[in-house]
Amino acid sequence: MNKITEKPHKMLNILYTRVSSISQESNTSLEYQQSNLLHFCKANRIDNTILITDVDSGSKERKGIREIKSLIAMDCVDTIYITKLDRLYRSIVEGSSFIKLCLDNGVNIITSLETTDTTTSAGMLQIHLLMSIADYERRCIADRTWAGKVSTYTNGKRAHGNIAIGYVKSNNEYIPDENEAPIIQFIYSSYRKNNSLGKVKKELDEYGYKTRRGNSFGRKSIYNILTNRFYVGDVWLQNEYTTGTHQPLISKNLFTRINHQLSSNKKGGV
Repeated sequence: MNKITEKPHKMLNILYTRVSSISQESNTSLEYQQSNLLHFCKANRIDNTILITDVDSGSKERKGIREIKSLIAMDCVDTIYITKLDRLYRSIVEGSSFIKLCLDNGVNIITSLETTDTTTSAGMLQIHLLMSIADYERRCIADRTWAGKVSTYTNGKRAHGNIAIGYVKSNNEYIPDENEAPIIQFIYSSYRKNNSLGKVKKELDEYGYKTRRGNSFGRKSIYNILTNRFYVGDVWLQNEYTTGTHQPLISKNLFTRINHQLSSNKKGGV
């Protein structure tokens, strides 16, 4: 179909079909879905229909679904017709999000081969049960993710966040990077000597030291490095710290002295 850019005079009924691979497109699956929906609409005297098809099983949002969302945003969709609910999304979590979008915008969803029909009380009950299951699944995923972070933290490993400059990950362990580690040590030594973020930056620029992205170090990035306890061997989770298993780049004595300097300079407006 040609892309609709203006709101039509009559509300649209979308016939949505999907297969997850090119091989399925070439067999009867897609043809069957389209034929079934067309016969369903003819038997129920449903007109003003448009056909939207996806051939995609990737994790990114499908082109057809994006098109449907665009039409919903234009307030020109009455009902979405599909053969089965799993044609919209295989994931319950993603599917419930799309269904909520439809319901919030007064768009009905009807399946031709199942009993899903948001225009009926029984159909709405089915949808609400589905969305409750999706919410439960989301919470379970969050709980498992948190449990994994806690386990990583208690084992002395970094629980979350990017790998700190100065380290590289190898065999699930953090080891000093031979090119970056000396830069971190230079930053601490320079601040201890100069007592100024600006002067540390100037020295870094003079020596040609760069960030991982090839940029010059800024005052903020220097400050973040000087206050990062990962460099003394600690790992953290929600402001709680424990001793990590990685090799420190900075002694705790130097780290404490540096942070006392930073605190004093901040109070004094330096």
